[in-house]
Amino acid sequence: MYIFNKQKKRLEPTITKCQYCETGHSTSMEDNYFIPMFKENDRTNVIVYRSVKYSKIPVGVPRCRDCKNIHVLAAGRAAQISWAVAIAIIISIFAIWGIWGIFGIFPGLFLGAGGTILLTNKMIKDKGIYTKLDGAKQNEAVQDLIIHGWSFTQPTA
Repeated sequence: MYIFNKQKKRLEPTITKCQYCETGHSTSMEDNYFIPMFKENDRTNVIVYRSVKYSKIPVGVPRCRDCKNIHVLAAGRAAQISWAVAIAIIISIFAIWGIWGIFGIFPGLFLGAGGTILLTNKMIKDKGIYTKLDGAKQNEAVQDLIIHGWSFTQPTA
């Protein structure tokens, strides 16, 4: 089901059926989405010293070219829209409150970053396919790794 590519240090899928639309097929390894997965190997917690050692491996999730294009375009458009709205709000706040508009920068930054994520997910779902993370969660190999202690979040000390 998966082959380990020693040169690129990643798990590459041998099946080609797209996990995002469930109808298309992957034609190129670079069209696939590689999600990083982490597993904690060792944790040290001493009063003044903390460290964690972990393994990381990118796992390929089969994705057709159409789904890849939808993911890329949605991310780009969502970022443009969210940041344009955030900048417009910041400028409006400065116009209304003058120098006190400086307090509008932080909500504007939050709106730009958070809005990008939310709008990307909405645009992808509106096209009728899974988001990158949702499609990866559907993958059998990813589910098997999760059962064996791997996760999507990087361990911290």
